[in-house]
Amino acid sequence: MKLRAYAVTADENGRFQEAAASYEAALLTDPADLEATVNLAVLYWRAAGRRRSTTNCLPQEFLTHARDRLHKLLESASERFAGRAELRFWTKYIAASEAGEPLESSECRQLMRECPDYLEPAFVVFSDSAGEEAEPEAMRLLVDCSEQPTARGRYVTSIINAVMRKQRWQHGFAPTA
Repeated sequence: MKLRAYAVTADENGRFQEAAASYEAALLTDPADLEATVNLAVLYWRAAGRRRSTTNCLPQEFLTHARDRLHKLLESASERFAGRAELRFWTKYIAASEAGEPLESSECRQLMRECPDYLEPAFVVFSDSAGEEAEPEAMRLLVDCSEQPTARGRYVTSIINAVMRKQRWQHGFAPTA
């Protein structure tokens, strides 16, 4: 548990290589840690998708490792966590994203019906409906993710916040900084 806490702290502070190494160490200690597995998968997915820039760039070796390790991690996790909503959602979401296609809202709605306590599919439904559907779930998710701003949490909050900014803009409110 201490390793995962350290990994989360590094993740929250944008120290992605350090966070990844700590998540990996946590999983060696406790392979049944679903939270660490999903956080690591999203971290690798986000890192692998980054474009190199002059600021805050990650070493190419890490980006290559992230791309390679992501799929192995998801594959091994599908065996360890067969049927778990968190893994099903992120595996499908990442695959759709990598294929350049959106994850179908209908799949997310179905997952929300099957697992009403698992909120992450709500950000897809909320986004796809331009904020018309799954608003209560998306707002609860926004609060939850804001309290633990890992790569996973930052991604989810960025999608929800983008929808809310667009709603304000469309309703005639000036955008806020």
